[in-house]
Order: sequence, then structure tokens, then C-alpha cells
Amino acid sequence: MPRTRIEIIPHLDYAELTQRYRRCRDVKERTRWLVIRLLSRPGNPMKVEQVASITGLSADWVRKIARRYNATGAQGIVDAHKKSPGGKHKALTREQLQELVEKLQSPPKDGGLWSGPKVGELIQQQFGIRIHRATAWKYLKHLGFSLQAPRPLHERSATPEQRAFFKEQLKFFVQLMRWLCPHKHVEVWAQDEARLGLKPVVRRTWALIGQRPTADHYPRYKWLYTYGFVHPQTGNSCLFILPRVNTTVMQIALEAFAAQVNSTGDKLIILLVDQAGWHTTRHLCVPQDIIMYSIPPYTPQLNPTECLWPLLRERLANQVFDTLDSLETVLIERCQWLMNNPSTVKGEVGFSWLCSI
Repeated sequence: MPRTRIEIIPHLDYAELTQRYRRCRDVKERTRWLVIRLLSRPGNPMKVEQVASITGLSADWVRKIARRYNATGAQGIVDAHKKSPGGKHKALTREQLQELVEKLQSPPKDGGLWSGPKVGELIQQQFGIRIHRATAWKYLKHLGFSLQAPRPLHERSATPEQRAFFKEQLKFFVQLMRWLCPHKHVEVWAQDEARLGLKPVVRRTWALIGQRPTADHYPRYKWLYTYGFVHPQTGNSCLFILPRVNTTVMQIALEAFAAQVNSTGDKLIILLVDQAGWHTTRHLCVPQDIIMYSIPPYTPQLNPTECLWPLLRERLANQVFDTLDSLETVLIERCQWLMNNPSTVKGEVGFSWLCSI
């Protein structure tokens, strides 16, 4: 049977079709735009069978897409399920969707947590529309909700307004230091400590279905501490493994850090630290050209160094170490790898609000 062509009504010109295809992020919708683009190619439009071969669709489905586009234009390309997650069921109106969002801001009647079935029951009671639990889940997705585990937040942590004020304050302080010290290169670093020891680190890992992985587990309570210094803008880091946390050891770490990153004395380093006692004590002698800048208490999410520790613990996951010496050997290897791979570190610690200062 000879290959056939299908005439496409020019609702949009070829350039606009190309832009719609390139900008689209939905995989299925993007494929439909490609179908119309190929069938509308100026001078040499493709045949249905050729388009089907390129896109992986059947020829009948290509014709169906073309007919929809000819009949309704761009509206025939957009996924109708995005507008009506209920499929054949009656869709909620815009006002009903807004009312549903408001209802979801408070707990359900049983005082528990919202789930797909509970949302379906709410829609049925509120609007008289009976839907399947899977459809209720689609409504949640459609409204911009996603299933997430809450991040633990201390009750005395800084409020969003206080965090925003801290960021503005830090930005102003950095600009002030650049104005006062024009001969110095001002950099913002962050510092934190992580405790790692003989207590095993257990992490999820990929495994074949039906073959549950195991990890040796022998907890003992002996520890080493990693002092981490990171530069969010570049991902450069300095990591030191030390036996404990106190003012004396912090002094050693600070001096080693200053010698490593500012040996020529041409930098002024603003070092973000939490308000641990060994950071704020007056007995700590801060090296020249380093300014300790405290973040709000109980607010570790403002310290980018916190995001470095999962990369460090990953190397220790699901293993048992007999002694601190064997643990230290692996930690040294991992620390060296992190310091030699700043792009990986920056991907975790490169907070946009810090990199823009």
C-alpha cells in the first residue's frame, strides 16, 4: 500500500510549532508537537508512516493526532488529563479546585493525615462527585501537592522572616567588608563538624526485587570528628579529622584552615559558623583575616556545610569498622576525594543565595 500524506491546517506556522516542541517539558505532549511539526515541514512534509517510524507511534495514532490538531488547533495537542484528572468523570471547576485547596490546608476530620482515599471522600461529600482513589491522587498532583517527609525543625529555629533578614544582613556585611578592605579578596566560607565513629551508618541501597540486602551491624560508641570548611561559590573544601570537639581543637582546625587557603594573606574570609560553645568562646583566638559570622541558633539549614556530610557518610554506609584506625583510613581517603572534586561538593553546598553575594 502506498504511503500517504495528511494535510495539516496551518493553525500555527512552522517556526511557532518548532518553538512549542522545544519548550515543552511533558514527554507525551512534546511527541505530539513533533508529529505536527514533521507533518507540516515546509516544502517537504513527511508522510504518516515516516512520522510513525520516527516517533515510535502507530500510523493510526499519528492520523488521530493530526485530526485533533486540524479540528481544535493547539488545544488538540495539550494533554486533556492535565485539565481533567478525573478522565471520564466530571472535572471540578476552578472555584471547586480553589475550595479543595483551602480544605487541604487543615487536617481531615479524623485528625490524621490526608491520603488519596480521604481526598476522594472529601470531593464526594463536598461536591457530590464520586471518583476513584487513583483519580483523587491525580487531583493532588494537579493542584501542586507532592508526598514528602517533613524535615525536622527545632521549635526555636529561626522563622522564615528571620532567615531572610539574616541573608540580607550577611549580604550587607560582605559588601561593607569589600568597601573597607579593597585590597583584600573577600570570600564567604562555612564551617561545621560531623561526628563519625564505630556505630554503623545504614543507608538504603538498590537490590533486586525479592533479594533484600543485609548490612553487618555491630554498634560501639567511639568517635572521630571531621571539621569541614566549604566555599559555596567554587565547591572548594578543607577537611580535617580530629579526635574531639572543644576550643583547643577548634583552634588547631582554624589555624590549619587559614594556612591552607590564605597562606599569602591576600584574602579576607567571612566564616559562617553555628553558635556552638567552641565557636563563640572568648578563649578562641581567631587567625588574622578570618571573621567568624554566626548563623541564627537551631537553624542548620542556613549552613551549607551540613549538606557535605551525606557525601562523607556515604563512603561508610553499610560497613563495620573494627577500630578507629581502620575508620580513619577510609575517612582520609574520602576527604581527599571530596577535596579533589569541588564540582561534586558545589552541587550540594552551592546555595544560590550565598553564591550570589
